Amino acid sequence: DVPGVLRGLVGGGRRRRLAAGGGEVSGSGLVGRLAGLDVAGRLSVVLEVVRGAVAVVLGFGGAGEVRAEAAFKELGFDSLTAVELRNRLSVATGLRLPATMVFDYPTPRVLAE
Repeated sequence: DVPGVLRGLVGGGRRRRLAAGGGEVSGSGLVGRLAGLDVAGRLSVVLEVVRGAVAVVLGFGGAGEVRAEAAFKELGFDSLTAVELRNRLSVATGLRLPATMVFDYPTPRVLAE
């Protein structure tokens, strides 16, 4: 148990609960959303997932505030926030993603593609 004052600083417990929940939070929820879509539709959905995760990690008001073409470095990512984004996207997609992901794929659009 984490004291209430510190809960906002500790994200691990929430991530574990989400991952343990399976289904909608893990890859199958995203897979279900992608099923039956054409390539452009799948890219649009994945890009919104990426932009939403970026918004949460960086404390933006929502995915709409994250420009798809903006470089992760320009958005304010460092090595710690890069790992947090990787962790969130790993849970959302059910994939094992590298910690260097934001350095290997420089923008949300490139990452989504």
